[in-house]
Amino acid sequence: MCAALISLATSFLRGGYSNLNATTMHDLQTINDIVSTAVKNSSHVTVIISSCVFIVYTLIIKIVDYFKSKNRSKPMIEMANAIKLISDNVSTLNKVLDKTFKDAEVKEVGRVTNVINVGFTAFRSTIYEKICDILVRNHIAHNENSTKSNIYKIINTEYYKLFSVLSAYEINGVNVASKLRDEWIDNIDKEIIDVVFSKDDNLTKFNRLSSKLEIITDDYSVRVNNKVFNH
Repeated sequence: MCAALISLATSFLRGGYSNLNATTMHDLQTINDIVSTAVKNSSHVTVIISSCVFIVYTLIIKIVDYFKSKNRSKPMIEMANAIKLISDNVSTLNKVLDKTFKDAEVKEVGRVTNVINVGFTAFRSTIYEKICDILVRNHIAHNENSTKSNIYKIINTEYYKLFSVLSAYEINGVNVASKLRDEWIDNIDKEIIDVVFSKDDNLTKFNRLSSKLEIITDDYSVRVNNKVFNH
């Protein structure tokens, strides 16, 4: 398109109106073909093409206005027809762009929602597996302090892994990770400690851990989704 635009301007500067017959009409057709292709493909490159077409369109209008006073009717009709064709394609292009961007926005919202939900699921599952491993392998009654310390480290580590993942996503200028709350680490730690050091057998502890973690993380996931999309 840029080549067509340069050729159009060069034809006018070098030879005046006489050169704006076959060469210019060919360039206009080239531009129109590019726009038509862009409309069919619905590519994001159409943003740039739309801008270029606007420049070309403006240039041609000025040329038409200049030569209108010369009363050269035949090439004027050809030029006007070319302008109309390009104008129609620009209108179609704008509609395609509008739909493309709206579709992209809907897809992005869906993608971020999935990332949040999957992120919290991974967060919950990893903590559950590691706490269950502690229950099976450690004599928690004789290692209370170290067990509590390990539990906190696990939660803290997984929380900041989740934070790192979510920090890569933004919606309307809102960073998803900014909606997490550091106090959630302590909240989860307290709930897990209560279960781990209860008098229940391990099987009961496993079930309680699973239930508690699911309730907590589902609640946090909903909060983050609401704050990101309804801020």
